[in-house]
Amino acid sequence: MNLLLDEYADNPVIDELVFWPPKTQRMISVRACSVMFRKPFIEVELEGGEVFHRHFARPSFVESWAEACVILETVTSIKLTSEFNFNPVGDRERLVAEVLARRDECITESNLMFDEGMYAQFLQQYGEDCHNLPADAERRIAVARKHLENAT
Repeated sequence: MNLLLDEYADNPVIDELVFWPPKTQRMISVRACSVMFRKPFIEVELEGGEVFHRHFARPSFVESWAEACVILETVTSIKLTSEFNFNPVGDRERLVAEVLARRDECITESNLMFDEGMYAQFLQQYGEDCHNLPADAERRIAVARKHLENAT
């Protein structure tokens, strides 16, 4: 969810994956590399084949990547690949619960747009990479898409 990821943009990896307005292509994968003689980086593959890279400062990259993995695995369908070993987040269950609670808050907030008929803005809050959404959110997304298709 774009709105949720934006709330976690203090994580530099997540920050590089948030776009406003959101990209129309789904993110297929994010590959993380941390090699000895280069700056750590991520490689992002978008639907349609576009690829881009983002580099990071070495000191906190591994911790940022570990946290980003939990966040992305919880709310997106993006395939994550790590080409280095790292320690997982210390309290994964707590972070997952926090992410899901914030997701639910973001859904409630975006529903206000839906209820006002602001379907394009509503859909921008989700993006193409969402998964594990409640049934009501999935239903609203389908309705909003249908409204926009009928408007054109």
